[in-house]
Amino acid sequence: MKSILVFLTCSIVLTSCVKKEKREATFYAEHEASFSALRHGDWTKNTWIRKTTNLKMIHESFKTFGYDKLENLITKSENAFLIEGIYIKRNFKTVMDSLELTYNTPDLQSKYYNEFWERRKAEKNDAMVYAILKEFNALQDDTFQPISEREFVNDTLVNLLSIEFDNDNLNSEKANKDFDILKTYGFHQSAYNLLYERFEYSELELDRERLEQELTKTKAFQSPWLTDNQK
Repeated sequence: MKSILVFLTCSIVLTSCVKKEKREATFYAEHEASFSALRHGDWTKNTWIRKTTNLKMIHESFKTFGYDKLENLITKSENAFLIEGIYIKRNFKTVMDSLELTYNTPDLQSKYYNEFWERRKAEKNDAMVYAILKEFNALQDDTFQPISEREFVNDTLVNLLSIEFDNDNLNSEKANKDFDILKTYGFHQSAYNLLYERFEYSELELDRERLEQELTKTKAFQSPWLTDNQK
């Protein structure tokens, strides 16, 4: 009996290893959106986000989705904050308010704010950054009613944000819709991760094997928008 139990245990372990190895060797096509570099790249070196039209699109899309739903992207303490790996040793609200206040007012600028606005002027996006900061700060007042400029909203980005961050009422029906959105947009590696590599979807009843068959395979791994959050 003991030898049978050992045999069964080894069989289960080996079978699991084979299946896991097979999954790790299977990659799926992933669409590269214009804003994809923001997901995995270094924001301090990204040139795409420094263009005024792209700044406007990101802002209007974030505003449409809801900046309040993205608060967890910023880790704040009383005298510092962290966003996308960038650590700034200053109070977040103070920085936002001061940046708005010091735009085109050299007499109010410290070295920090002067250098910030000089860089924006060199990039020729200072007016857009100021407009975004001004509206972002206004959004902190609950009485302020924002109006999105629809022509600048990127629906793909809004949907991706919804899939990742708007999960308070997540169920199997929404999960299937999220999968379909990712598949339709061409984010197939992200769709695969939704099925197998996202903890918020892991307990939902989904026909995972059937849905996986709808995805387009590729030979090379492409960094997905919806990343694995179970490791």
